[in-house]
Amino acid sequence: MAKMVKGAKRYVLVRGKDENGDHIFIDMFNKKEFDRARKEGRVQQSDHVVKVELLGKVDLKKPEKSKGV
Repeated sequence: MAKMVKGAKRYVLVRGKDENGDHIFIDMFNKKEFDRARKEGRVQQSDHVVKVELLGKVDLKKPEKSKGV
């Protein structure tokens, strides 16, 4: 698993089909890897690419209810 830090940007490539036409391909790149994949022709015109930026961590614990009021 890759280490992610606040502000990190990743490119998620999604290549489709399914609903039993099968296939589906998902890959994640950093900027350098994405540029190299485009140069090598591994990213196609029909692919969908989503840019994602990590905003920070989320505390999944329930917030404590305040007593009183």
